[in-house]
Amino acid sequence: MSAPERSASQDPATDYLRAVRDGELPPDLPASTAARVLGPDIEAQSFHRVMFVDERELTSFYADFTVLLDVVGRLPHLLAGGSTAAFGALTDVPEVLRPLLAGTDLPALVPYGRADLIHDGTGFKVLELGLSPAVGGAERTAWLPAVMEEPAFRPFAERHRLRHLDPITALLDLLRTVETTHTGHHAEAPQPTGQAEVLMVEATGALAEWAGDWRPLGECLEAYSDRPLRTRLAEVADLHEPDGSVADHVAGVTHLLRLFNLTELAEEPDPVLAWQRLHPAPGSAMPPMATSPVHDMYNSKACLALVWLPEVQDALTDGERAALRRVLPETTHVDAATDLTGFVRDRASTILKPTTLARGEGTVAGWTVDDGTWRAALASAAENGRHILQRRVVQRVEPGFDTDGVTERDWYAVWGMHYGPGGFTGFSCRLTTVPGAVVRGISNVLLAPVLLHPGA
Repeated sequence: MSAPERSASQDPATDYLRAVRDGELPPDLPASTAARVLGPDIEAQSFHRVMFVDERELTSFYADFTVLLDVVGRLPHLLAGGSTAAFGALTDVPEVLRPLLAGTDLPALVPYGRADLIHDGTGFKVLELGLSPAVGGAERTAWLPAVMEEPAFRPFAERHRLRHLDPITALLDLLRTVETTHTGHHAEAPQPTGQAEVLMVEATGALAEWAGDWRPLGECLEAYSDRPLRTRLAEVADLHEPDGSVADHVAGVTHLLRLFNLTELAEEPDPVLAWQRLHPAPGSAMPPMATSPVHDMYNSKACLALVWLPEVQDALTDGERAALRRVLPETTHVDAATDLTGFVRDRASTILKPTTLARGEGTVAGWTVDDGTWRAALASAAENGRHILQRRVVQRVEPGFDTDGVTERDWYAVWGMHYGPGGFTGFSCRLTTVPGAVVRGISNVLLAPVLLHPGA
């Protein structure tokens, strides 16, 4: 199946390439601004042009996306009678944690994350909700105003009426929401006065690998907060003393920001003890967490399959069902009872994903492997469960230059839509020259700043 082509009209993307060829715009604008505000690593990984999103299209898409979030938030009641334990089984919570679910309240869904999207030429389609504080991209917020403020870029921006949003504001909104509602905690938690202090919490042992990735996010929070705010990094094991009391350096913190998922929590040295301490009883000195670990059940990719179940579809309005069809590819949960016959045949149009892993880990795109490998992957998924099969979304072509900065060639994008309690707050974008490539974090892609335009 070939990828759909973009229109050849003078949209911002087409005009940007012309402006570079004609010398109106520098060929390295994203890289030069990244070097100034983000550092040499992002400079070296910068795509050669700015990416653009039609704001009218985005507004329409986001209305459908909020329907999807609302339906996911209703799944525990539609399918599990409101039971945290039953919903945990449906969303593939790790076995070691499931006995603990019966004694844990399930909070309401809090909208915050970075949804991974693909544009197929007709509109954006949702690959993953990214409904978690442990997502990247917002730390590059400063890139956007830096591009807009470049003198050489201003005439272009004015001609196309471009503007930018600040992705980091979604996370700041999330912290305010948790501060106001004390999600999962008691109303007697310490009230922040003066400087806010956010403790960014990773899984035990994870900071040796990930500290360098999370520090820029903390710095961005500090820079964009409308009140004094300080961030620090910690691990789950740092939150309590050996006797179970909250550590002194934690008791005065205003927020905990969760940077780990349920799979990582299950791998803690003592996952049961970690769970109990991270879901404290009323009266605990633990600060409120954005968001509690149990909230991670909503982020399971199993939810993208559950919304298609007949008992869920029958509970929706015609408008809700239409919204889901517009933005969500057909998705099926895989277990031993799944009939795989059609999926074996449809290898070239199907992708297999673990329900609870991140950064593309364990994902197998059928169109990238041979029949034998695909059959083996399906058999393994059916045996152990905890996987979904999703219909492939074919990316539209994104025009750009080759590495020489002169020759035009096709690129393919995975878009990251940042959203929070107040709505969408911007985009990030990862690009590759390989159509249908599985994007795993930012290791095999180029990065681009994304601006909004009002459309034709």
